Amino acid sequence: MPRPSQRDRIVDAYVDHVVTDGPETVTLDAVAARAGVSKGGLLYHFGSREALLDGLLERVRALTEADIATARTAAEAGTESMAHYYLRTSADDPATDSGFFRAMVAVLKLAGTEEAAAATARASMAAWQAVLAEETGDELTADLVAAVGDGIYLRAIAGERGTPLTRDWDVTLQRLLGRV
Repeated sequence: MPRPSQRDRIVDAYVDHVVTDGPETVTLDAVAARAGVSKGGLLYHFGSREALLDGLLERVRALTEADIATARTAAEAGTESMAHYYLRTSADDPATDSGFFRAMVAVLKLAGTEEAAAATARASMAAWQAVLAEETGDELTADLVAAVGDGIYLRAIAGERGTPLTRDWDVTLQRLLGRV
């Protein structure tokens, strides 16, 4: 696997800093130190805190598209439905799991003070909602699946694991889809 670019390492450090220490503690110096680059190196790629935020938001948009593509591929192969994928991946651990999960946690933490982050989070959720509506054939059912997935996601952020919702994805989906 190729080594991440300096730009990617800086965004990774920004995500890690926001997730671990909170958005209110972000400084360019802190992100540069965490990325193992000089402040000048950081400024070469991101000329300001706003540019750094934009870099994170670009990443989340790309990761949302890639995540949906992965779910589509699994659904087309008959491995799992897109709703199953959405629920299962909502239970990832932000401390150890996917870059997408951690990036979204960072965006959600930033959304309280950064409208661009809030807009990106809403756009990601809307993209997933559209996919779920396409699969279920019903906007309300899609919204229910998304809301349950969002709740699982929030519980995962808080460190809660092994709830009745996450013990058996098929049973959870059957209940949501009214097949029980």
